[in-house]
Amino acid sequence: MLDTTMTNVAINTIMNDLNSSVDVVQWVTTGYILSLGITVLFTGWASDRFSGKNLYIAGIILFLIGSIFSGIASNIDILIIGRLIQGAGSGIVVSLLSTLIVRAAGGKNLGSLMAIVGLPAVLIPILGPTIGGYIIDQLNWHWIFYVNIPIVAVSIALVIWLMPKFPASKKYGKSFDWIGFLILGGMFSSLILGIVKFSNYGNLSSANVLIPLFIGIDLLVAYVIYAQKFSKHALVSLSLFKSINFSGATVILLMSGITVNGAMFLLPLYLQNVRGLSVVWSGTYLIFQGVGLLVSRIQIGKLTDRIGTRWVVLVSVVIAVLSTLPFAFFDANTSKYLIWLMLFFRGIGQGGLTIPVMSDSYSGIAAEQVPEATTATRTLQNVGGAFGSAILATVIQSQTNGLVPTVSNLSNAYHMAFIWSIAITAAAAIPVWFLSHHKDLKKQENKNIVKGADR
Repeated sequence: MLDTTMTNVAINTIMNDLNSSVDVVQWVTTGYILSLGITVLFTGWASDRFSGKNLYIAGIILFLIGSIFSGIASNIDILIIGRLIQGAGSGIVVSLLSTLIVRAAGGKNLGSLMAIVGLPAVLIPILGPTIGGYIIDQLNWHWIFYVNIPIVAVSIALVIWLMPKFPASKKYGKSFDWIGFLILGGMFSSLILGIVKFSNYGNLSSANVLIPLFIGIDLLVAYVIYAQKFSKHALVSLSLFKSINFSGATVILLMSGITVNGAMFLLPLYLQNVRGLSVVWSGTYLIFQGVGLLVSRIQIGKLTDRIGTRWVVLVSVVIAVLSTLPFAFFDANTSKYLIWLMLFFRGIGQGGLTIPVMSDSYSGIAAEQVPEATTATRTLQNVGGAFGSAILATVIQSQTNGLVPTVSNLSNAYHMAFIWSIAITAAAAIPVWFLSHHKDLKKQENKNIVKGADR
């Protein structure tokens, strides 16, 4: 989380230092998130076949290797390769964490539990941007990756010392679905490539844009057919989507990935290029969003457990839309206090779009389906984040093609990107109605009481 927030703040510095453009430098973020999302597809299966502890350590070591590659990068290509390796390590760590927590807790009180475990995700958005800005200002952007080396060393020591072994739950069973893995990985990569190509060619009629988009759509259809025909072997079983809660949650996670990750790519660029802030000050501004996130998460877990997810998430969508809307009109002269206030409320809305939905996705899912459910939810959330960065970078690039990069022209481009972010966030209100609410919770409690009486 620290690495992600610092990288977002550093994007503009990296772009200028390596003589890159917005549509190319966005792969520093997009490539990382895409690699993370694709690796999650493997981790769900691996968590049943290997020791959770050993797999977790392997993920941290892979992240360390990627950090070293990124730190020594002297051109954008090497940096992107390093970020791909980092993303693979993160994909193991992030998705495995959720699986092991659900396994250890037996599926109980997930709302409150995820809120506690998610504290780093609350504190780092407050500290990360400022720390990253200070490192870049005092040293250079390479050090935002070098700083991972001592952190990883301490992490490995603590994991070896304190983490339970989490032995493999299944020594035998279905082998890894390499066909499904390649189909889904190819689908996500093709769709994102098509979006990025659009920023270069400016119209959807170009073969360079249409070919990867059509390949992505064809691969999606191919996976549905494949998963239906080989349902027992498929990497992500379509039976998971028979649960209304799970279906609604996965769609929202995909869209929230676009809203949250896309905006975190967009905001530092906006603050530095339109507002003219330094990396330190842009990081300081983003503290207010982190504080809003902290405020919302203090009670959101308990609130979700008590009244269900639907109304918590719906209110969060409304707050996120209303707090992002002003950014489509802000200019270089807008009061900083107003920007701070909107960032604070954006943080509150962001808090209700992640943990409640993630915990609700496990409602009604059998224990043996938890690894697959984690694979699907984490993948869609992170791929949504990759889509978000790619879409918003494409909007900015297409709006500035052929124009002199003046503050006025850049401001118009960022305004359009914020409008896209708002539209996608607002559309998330539709699948919210498939999430659980207090009536569903009461029905489940009654069922549990009846089962207890029968026993």
